[in-house]
Amino acid sequence: MAGKFAKHTDEELFTLMSGGEKSAFVELYTRYRSRIYAYALRMLGNRDMANDVFQETFTRIYHRCREQERIMSNVSAYIFTTARNIALNMIRNSKPTAAVEDYHEIVFQPSHENVELAELVKRSLELLPQNHREVFVLREYNGLSYQEISEITGQSLAAVKVHIYRAKERLRKILSPYLEEV
Repeated sequence: MAGKFAKHTDEELFTLMSGGEKSAFVELYTRYRSRIYAYALRMLGNRDMANDVFQETFTRIYHRCREQERIMSNVSAYIFTTARNIALNMIRNSKPTAAVEDYHEIVFQPSHENVELAELVKRSLELLPQNHREVFVLREYNGLSYQEISEITGQSLAAVKVHIYRAKERLRKILSPYLEEV
């Protein structure tokens, strides 16, 4: 059964949240929870850290919405920007998990191809520079437009396109030994 706010736009939900309507927050949370968690997991490569980012994102949105009365024109960008900032702070405060040179150490075995390919892509994403990984994840996994990514990251549209192109090129290079065997 759909919630009573299922037909409202994100912007309408945000306005209702500002007025203290908790059910509007629940609807907004329901719409974005899986996308934000997936984004955080792909950015950080660690479930515990992704959970922390996920929880902190929605906690901040709830409290900020209640504290500030503001008209929101792009709720999706606001939520992703909040998650992005929290993830970047977490990355900044932690040690890197993989070096770019480590991509040669990935083991390529053709058995269990789907599971293995998913793991290879995950590990390959960890090897990308932060700015490339971020825009690639937002585009390919979250389906955001170049313009939305530009708004979220604060980069120019041209820079976003270049980072996505370079991320794809780097992933092709990292995954090419495996793809040749398949």
